[in-house]
Amino acid sequence: MKLLVTSIVDLKKSQHNRPHQFVRHLSKDHEVTVLSINDWWKGGQDDLELYSRDFDDIFDRIDYCHLTDKKVSPVLQEVLSKKKVNEIVEKNDFDVHLNYSTLVSGYFAAGKLKTVYDIADDLGAMVRNSPQIPGILRPVGGFFGDMMLKKNISISERITLTTEALRTAYDIPVGKSDIISNGVDTGLFRDHGMGMREECGLDGFIIGYVGVLREWIDLEPVFSVLKDLNDDVKLVIVGKEGRFGENVGLAKRYGVEKKVIFTGMVPYSEVPKYISAMDVCIMPFREGAISEMAVPLKLFEYMACGKPVLSTRLQGIHGVAGERVLYASGRDELKEKILTLYEDEGLRKRLGAQGRQFVEKNYDWSKIVGQLEEVLVSTATGDRKENRELT
Repeated sequence: MKLLVTSIVDLKKSQHNRPHQFVRHLSKDHEVTVLSINDWWKGGQDDLELYSRDFDDIFDRIDYCHLTDKKVSPVLQEVLSKKKVNEIVEKNDFDVHLNYSTLVSGYFAAGKLKTVYDIADDLGAMVRNSPQIPGILRPVGGFFGDMMLKKNISISERITLTTEALRTAYDIPVGKSDIISNGVDTGLFRDHGMGMREECGLDGFIIGYVGVLREWIDLEPVFSVLKDLNDDVKLVIVGKEGRFGENVGLAKRYGVEKKVIFTGMVPYSEVPKYISAMDVCIMPFREGAISEMAVPLKLFEYMACGKPVLSTRLQGIHGVAGERVLYASGRDELKEKILTLYEDEGLRKRLGAQGRQFVEKNYDWSKIVGQLEEVLVSTATGDRKENRELT
């Protein structure tokens, strides 16, 4: 099968995300071309090349193109993408098109190819909060995003979504859609043992966060609680993309900079080692449209490493993980839950074991991408099978 993937994520310049795994698995048996926006503004992350080296095997197997080599905003790249899309489509005899959350470039491709539209987030909300759009224009951008989302849903043969909450929010018929969750490589993400503390240069009781530091992540309550906890409690933040400097400043403002370790980006293959060195893994989201229906990869990565997870209570996360995760809203409840986990090693082990068993059974990427592959093949051939959803 010859597959075109249009992607709102630049796989070459972004931290590990859903489309990386889609392309990694699908390119083993299919001919894949990826057309993405150019995240040139991330070039200041001097360790990005180190992080992304673990994906070199993907790029050796696929054709990869950016919408442009020019340093223009992602909005302009999308709006002016028609010529590039037409050029790619006309040069190739694609069987099917996977649109990973683009609003314009994927829409142009969908006008020429059978399309599966994959939605992992509230795209309109992301446009309304994008730092790449001037604040005064964000409401207009959000309106445009909502309009294009509806157009993409209408023009595509199939819609895949990460959660039932997204399907309900967008009022997408069950007969036209499939729930295909995020997942994890359970071979890579596993408990490497507490010996990883020494290897990672860590000690004490470790609360850990892994991921981007974008506008939907709120570490301020964690810094606030940290100053009230015992001196042996440390916070480790693995990642750099987004508001890195702001969070370094917040840690200083709360007087906890000596208890917070910012690792910056680390190679993807090293991330499980850092998680293994943690006692508790956190997902401190800012409540809002972007985060409410999301099911982030870090949830499955934490659980695959056998670690207890403490998260902001969000519809998407609770819908998938249920009570296998502890939830906290607000500073006081956050402090209470951290202290509970700090004092109860048995609880930490039980939650960790439950999480590992849960993702190993249901959320390995090989199984999830296999489900997506079925959707793509049936769309290409017109042979639609009954929806099979991962729960």
